[in-house]
Amino acid sequence: MNTTTREDHKLVVIGWDAATWDLLTPWVEAGELPNLARLMARGSWGRLQSTPLPLSPAAWSTIVTGQNPGKHGVFDWFERKPGSYAVEYVHTGCIAAKTLWQYFNAGGKRVGIFNLPMVYPAAPIEGFMLSGMAAPNARAAGFAYPPELLGELEQNFGPYPVAEAEVFKVGREGEYLRSMLDWLDYQRKVVRYLITHQSCDAYLFVFMQSDHVQHKFWRYLDSPSPYRDAILRIYRILDEILGELLEVFGERVTFVLLSDHGAGACDGVMYLNRWLRQEGLLYLRRHPLTWLKYALAKSNLILRFYRLASTIGLGRLANLISKPARNWVLSSFLSFDDIAWRRTRAYARGSFGQIFVNLRGREPQGIVSRGEEYERLVGEILVKLRALSHPESGEPLITDLRRRAEGLSGPYLERAADVLFSIQGYRYQSSVKLGVESSSILGPSEYEDSGSHRMDGILVMAGPGILPGRKIEEAALTDVLPTLLALADLPIPQGLDGRPLAEVFTPAQAARVHLTIQDLSSHQESKHTTTGLDNAEQAQLEERLRSLGYLG
Repeated sequence: MNTTTREDHKLVVIGWDAATWDLLTPWVEAGELPNLARLMARGSWGRLQSTPLPLSPAAWSTIVTGQNPGKHGVFDWFERKPGSYAVEYVHTGCIAAKTLWQYFNAGGKRVGIFNLPMVYPAAPIEGFMLSGMAAPNARAAGFAYPPELLGELEQNFGPYPVAEAEVFKVGREGEYLRSMLDWLDYQRKVVRYLITHQSCDAYLFVFMQSDHVQHKFWRYLDSPSPYRDAILRIYRILDEILGELLEVFGERVTFVLLSDHGAGACDGVMYLNRWLRQEGLLYLRRHPLTWLKYALAKSNLILRFYRLASTIGLGRLANLISKPARNWVLSSFLSFDDIAWRRTRAYARGSFGQIFVNLRGREPQGIVSRGEEYERLVGEILVKLRALSHPESGEPLITDLRRRAEGLSGPYLERAADVLFSIQGYRYQSSVKLGVESSSILGPSEYEDSGSHRMDGILVMAGPGILPGRKIEEAALTDVLPTLLALADLPIPQGLDGRPLAEVFTPAQAARVHLTIQDLSSHQESKHTTTGLDNAEQAQLEERLRSLGYLG
């Protein structure tokens, strides 16, 4: 006899962005995270492999679609504008595959989406949606659905923060950490309100503080610094929020706790465009203004002035300059506008290893022909990258090196970088700068990062349909959506890249897994529909992403 009820199929999915077992396991064993330990004891858990490049927009889009980036079309925080070397920021309309909220709504289930990073504007769904970091601010049109929900929240809790109010700087760690704690406290109140006032069959709550604190405070983990427990402080609060949700919903509800990727130490950056220039693959314009910029960059004059101003207490003068003006000043130095595209065969973008061929017919001034010339160039780049070694240790510098078709597939493959890799297992990020002021192709971390991403995230599942005490093996982000559909007793479309993790289901739950043929295409707006941001909002979003090291 089937004794399940509608309540048994309620799902609470919690995202701790960038959470890693490397930190959580010892803290669980030490008793620091009792609610995580409680959830693990009730259910099954293991590692969760991220997308080929572990970047939040690509990873979360894979989580909600069950498709690799080549099929959903989101690869990074930005995408190239058609017919241009410029970029635009990703948003909800860029997800070109059917999403979790569409599947659940089609199955007659209400869904609540909270703070999914690249979501903006909020999609009109049966349930609610609150935008994430892709929104410049909560005042931007379309931030919430239904629109009146934002007013309710602000009436109860004050102005809605999209991110920390402070930007991290060494010497001002306390201000940044307090700002992050304030942001987390606000979100904690909002989550309590939402589960009380917005009844849904499935919730997805994403918290970004775990990622941000690891980017900036990893340097202090093994130090005598007063901030050595900064990361743990964030996780303790996340654990308390988890405990509150466990108490509210009880054991008849299925909980899924996951992260989109892991985390680890960051040792610096690699100036990929400098390396491409050294290899004769990228050239600068022969123009007086470009060479003036080059001379200024090589002298590091601007950075020297900033450091001097900070030393004598003038560092806050930058705050008197508008954000659009600051971004204009930064971009007025060596940039993509200074590249001689008619001579350049390859260039790099993004905060991880991504090299693009300057391809004829795809790039506006492409010079490399498709076919034999393209394949020969990609092969040449692969050989050159394999030969690179760390200047100090002598170890291979480039890891996880592959062509884009190795790990990615689908109709949007053309939008991916032609060559993908990590730099010493993600210990180094990449920089779009020419790095002319550096004595090496390696340099110090930009935006004062000391932590970066890793491939393996976390996954914990517990509830009526989950076996306790099982280790989840070989799970990937593509498996999340089919697993959630199965746990909600919804049909799973054939053709997804992932599979339901039925090996940790109870026999009764496994027997209810149902595959069906469905349309996997998105019913959202077209991929290149803009968000309608004005210049100030674009600058605000760019500054936030740049300060977190996401723009390379």
